[in-house]
Amino acid sequence: MKKADFIVLGFVVGLLLVWGAFTSGGEKVSIYVDGEVYKTLSLKENAKVKIETEYGKTTVVIDDGRVYIKETSCPNKLCQKGEISKAGQSIVCLPNRVSVLVEGKTKETEADVLL
Repeated sequence: MKKADFIVLGFVVGLLLVWGAFTSGGEKVSIYVDGEVYKTLSLKENAKVKIETEYGKTTVVIDDGRVYIKETSCPNKLCQKGEISKAGQSIVCLPNRVSVLVEGKTKETEADVLL
């Protein structure tokens, strides 16, 4: 990936985090591998998804309405440092090309655009 790709991805993740502050609890979890939907699961049911690709291994866990990456083969393991549960929040593992997005209804706010 080029430096510009990391900048754009960081900007998108930042926007998603800001958007997450204005959202309610999620309903489902979508796991993407290399930009394509790999699996969609309910946030209400506990699950463990093991993903093996040419880029590496990643284990995504849904536990009590929270989603986190339990194990990954990426070198820096930054994606393992948090958990998500609100609609619009995401976790991204760049080296393994895996992203996890919580989807659902968002809270109504007066803001039309978040910058």
